[in-house]
Amino acid sequence: MLAAALLLAGCGGGGGHEQWAGPPPPAADGSVSIAGFDQAARSPLDTAAAFLRLDQVQAATATLVSRTAAEGGDRATATATFDGLLDDSIRAHRYVLELEQLTDGTWRLRSATFSQRCQPGRGHQDFSPALCV
Repeated sequence: MLAAALLLAGCGGGGGHEQWAGPPPPAADGSVSIAGFDQAARSPLDTAAAFLRLDQVQAATATLVSRTAAEGGDRATATATFDGLLDDSIRAHRYVLELEQLTDGTWRLRSATFSQRCQPGRGHQDFSPALCV
């Protein structure tokens, strides 16, 4: 597997996403609707950054990692983790995005899931879509 990583301190960069307000709240099972997001970009990382609106992220640490097949397959997974959130119950958010490369070489989002890790003493310490207390 090839891996590319983008480390962000505090908030992400990049503009030009005026039509997309960012991901909607997740369903109870962690699924996130991608309806209304039709942007395709030159890389899985660029597509993920646009969907997540990294220019608006407020976390102490944000990481975005993309994995594709070594032989240049047409599928990729991008995992974004936002840790050190300014919340008394939630410590971190994680999004796992599944992407597909189109025939023109651009990457399009196919699905998104959400999970979170609670602050110590406020619930689960593993990433889960379950609520924190």
